[in-house]
Amino acid sequence: MKLTLISVKKKVLEIDNLEQAIIPTKAGEITVLSSHVPLISALRPGILKLKFEGNVEKFAIGGWVIETDWTNLTIIADMVDDWAWLNLEEIKAKKDEAKKLMEEMSASEKKMDMDRYIELELEYLKESAKEQLAIW
Repeated sequence: MKLTLISVKKKVLEIDNLEQAIIPTKAGEITVLSSHVPLISALRPGILKLKFEGNVEKFAIGGWVIETDWTNLTIIADMVDDWAWLNLEEIKAKKDEAKKLMEEMSASEKKMDMDRYIELELEYLKESAKEQLAIW
């Protein structure tokens, strides 16, 4: 199966011999093998596991979309990071900051800006995925 993994900034990976992909989606974790039934699904932040040529590669991904047909899998995410570039201290600081701001918004008696809260929650989930990959 051909895989194309794309972040919103660039094409991250393109391979022709994907054996298996384990993908975090809004509906839950799914496994895609060659000849998978056509599917379009929304991603959720988490760990993407790809198996090809006997190797397993893992990426922290954000949200967006996947599409598969019988022979192709395309994953487009707003964040794609591999373990090699992750800084655990920086990740923890960003995660803690997002959590602190979400708690402040929840405790405030002012009308909550739900769009901002959702942005913070997504940031927290993305940093959590990076943290999970970094300590794996």
